[in-house]
Parts: sequence; structure tokens; C-alpha cells
Amino acid sequence: VYKRQAQNIAARAKSTDPAVHDLVIVGAGPAGLSATLQAEESGLRYVTVDQEDIGGTVLNYPRQKIVMTQPMEIPIYGKYARRVVQKEELLDLWHDLVERTGVNIRTQERLESVTRSNGHFEVTTTRGRYAAKHVLLAIGRRGTPRKIGAPGEGTTKVTYKLIEPEQYRGKNVCVVGGGDSAVEAALALAGDAGTHVTLSYRKSSFSRIKEDNLRKITNAIENGSVDAMFESRVEGIDAATVSLAFGGKTHQIPNDYVFVFIGGELPTPFLQKLGITIETKFGER
Repeated sequence: VYKRQAQNIAARAKSTDPAVHDLVIVGAGPAGLSATLQAEESGLRYVTVDQEDIGGTVLNYPRQKIVMTQPMEIPIYGKYARRVVQKEELLDLWHDLVERTGVNIRTQERLESVTRSNGHFEVTTTRGRYAAKHVLLAIGRRGTPRKIGAPGEGTTKVTYKLIEPEQYRGKNVCVVGGGDSAVEAALALAGDAGTHVTLSYRKSSFSRIKEDNLRKITNAIENGSVDAMFESRVEGIDAATVSLAFGGKTHQIPNDYVFVFIGGELPTPFLQKLGITIETKFGER
């Protein structure tokens, strides 16, 4: 989709003003990279900015996480046919593409505002300002991690991503959530001997996770490597425990770390400020 958007922009009249970019791309995850490579191949005058680094959401995946892909045609690079790849391999591919193609990506640069001025956009970031005929937002759906809203959530023992599961070996950890991210985090943590993993999920069963994840987490629960507490919620977090409401009672669970994976909040007010209309369907944006 984002590659086609870059192609469509390239098909239009390019800017005749050397001070005005044809395109500013926001985001250097898979979508932003695809658009960036297409812009490079199409000879557009562009710049790509990302508030973090190349890789987007994939950067926050656990180490050696398996990523499912599908055959695709990558601009400049060509055909990529692998369907199963580890996180590190995918990041290595992207970094190699960036290095070999010399695409104009500026990392650690966050978008602050987009305004209209004299027939083009003025894009302001934390490190500069760019004039552009077009702006392409490739910021994904992750947004800001959603909070559980429990007392103690602001302490340093609570985190919203898991990169290195082995550093929590031998600890008491609680994973909050029941989607693929939560299940995969629980499985990764349980893979280290001695780590006690409690999975807290507000629903009575897993509903929308991948079939392979469902099989693995079911086995982990049955063999005792993951202690699942369905229809539970976090009521509080302190230095030594996490309080879970479960079965009509509040249980104090020994705890060293809490991992929260309950989705993200899109930057809706910011997008609306940019003039983007947000449609809500079936309670979801």
C-alpha cells in the first residue's frame, strides 16, 4: 500500500522548487522502508524520519522472535521469498538495504507538526523543518502502549516490551494481556529455566491469537511452565508483589517484573490536529 502511494506521488508533477521536497515519509518500519525505497527508485526528492530507529515495531519484538512474512517485491532489492524469518535476520536485511542503497533516512527524529503554507506542507520535527508537496504517514497501529491504570504501574518494574527474555531468568514475572504479543512474551520468558511466569488475562479464554501460539501456550499451561489466570485483572503493583483480582478474591502474587501487552493508543488528537479524519467502526478506530 505505501509503496503504491510513493509510486502515485512519483507519477505526479515533481516540485520545481529545489527547497521543497516531493515527499516526506514519517516512519521507518516495514511500510516506511518500502515507501522510502520506492521513492529512491522513482527519483523523488524525499526524506524519511523516524522517532526511534529502522525497524519500527519489529525493534520491540523479543530476541530471536519468529516473524511471518510473505513473498514480496522490494523496490531496488528485488524478490524476497522467505516466509519465516527471525527478528534479527529481518533487521539485518533492512539495515543492509539502507546501507547499500544510501536512502535518506534520519532516525531519532520525531515529528512535531504538519501545517499548510504557500501551497505545500511545512513539516516540523525535533531536528529540523522540511517543506514538502506530499507527506506520507507510515506510523503503524502500535501507537503508545495502553496502560492498565493500576496503582504502582509507574514504577520501574513495569514495562511494555520484552527484548531479552534471559535477563529475567529465575525471576517472578507477570504478563498482562491475552493477544499474540502477550502470549509470545509469556512463552519467551517461560523458555528460561527457573523463571516463574504468571499470565493475567481479563477474558475467559484466548480468542484472537494465531493457531501456533494457541497450541504453544496451551501446552505451556498444561505442563505448568505458565500459570494462566483467566478473568483476572491487576489491582495493584508494589515492590514485591502484584495484586490480581481473580475468582472473587484478591491474590498477592510474588513478583519482580510486570509486562503489559494490552494494545496501544493511537495518537488520535495529534492526527486530528493534522487535519486527518478518524472514522470509528464497531468501536475501533
